[in-house]
Amino acid sequence: MIETGNKRQKTRGRSAGGAHFSPALLVFFVSLLMFSRPVPAATPGKILIEVARTAEVTNAVIYLGEVANITAPDFFKEELTRIDLGKSPRAGQMKQLSGARVTASINAMGLNDNDIHIQVPERVFIKRASQELVPSDVKKALEQFLSGFLPKEKFKLKAFRVRGLEPYPQGDLSLVFDKRYTPSSNDRLSIHAEVWVDGVKVDRLTVRGRLSQIKPVIVAATRLQRGDIITPADVTLRDMEVFGRKSDIMTSVEQVDGMVITRTIDKGECVSRGEFKQAPAIKKGAVIKLVAQKNRLSIVTLGISKEDGYPGRPVTVQNLTSGKLVRGLVTADGTVEVLF
Repeated sequence: MIETGNKRQKTRGRSAGGAHFSPALLVFFVSLLMFSRPVPAATPGKILIEVARTAEVTNAVIYLGEVANITAPDFFKEELTRIDLGKSPRAGQMKQLSGARVTASINAMGLNDNDIHIQVPERVFIKRASQELVPSDVKKALEQFLSGFLPKEKFKLKAFRVRGLEPYPQGDLSLVFDKRYTPSSNDRLSIHAEVWVDGVKVDRLTVRGRLSQIKPVIVAATRLQRGDIITPADVTLRDMEVFGRKSDIMTSVEQVDGMVITRTIDKGECVSRGEFKQAPAIKKGAVIKLVAQKNRLSIVTLGISKEDGYPGRPVTVQNLTSGKLVRGLVTADGTVEVLF
């Protein structure tokens, strides 16, 4: 039994001696084992949400996808991106969200806590992206709008002022002016404009100023004496400011050709319709042709006009043959047709 025990002792001693390693060799094998083991891959389905401390949003609603970096399978990522965190601030302004509120909105999806990791600061600062509408843009749009009322005339906007401009949301911005507007008789301009972004009305502006309108008007080319019958050589067209002048200013030479001026007008002075009257086709005391016609019978004689006669109007004429006074209509060529 003792021998057997000694043999067992020797056997255990040899086994121990065979398994013995030096410290340096042991470190080598441990290092080799560590570096040769494969790196474990990320667990499938894990979700990481990293919320930024500051973020800029473009929509009217704050979505998680605009304020956080989301690592997740496509299905979950799409849903997480659309999580509603509340109403955005006004364009160009900022608001704060608490980290607890953001976390609660995410957890409301009901995901397993072991599958989701949320990194969120205590406070999240959100700013709404914006665009500016400068006065020069408003002025340019207004000039285009006014050209619809004054398509063939020159005009300028003076003392231009616009009230109510502010930052606006990003998107397709347009101005819509009040279609009920009509140019006034003076140079004062006051009109409202609506600001629309992506088809939604976001503001209403008030635009004021003075409208300088230039158009060609009739002026005297020479001094015109009262009672003169005007010819095209007596007048000319000149570009002038029309606001503040009489509303019946004349803009065509044809309007005054053959008319009689009723007051003396100096050279270069603007003329108006009220300063002219139609020139008579027959002057008082003139000898004219008098025609009396009935059925196929026509009698032509001479007469003396007892008053100025105008085409299409009746006039009194004294028949030179009989001495009688008759009434007739003045024709364009100065003939008087007797009325029966």
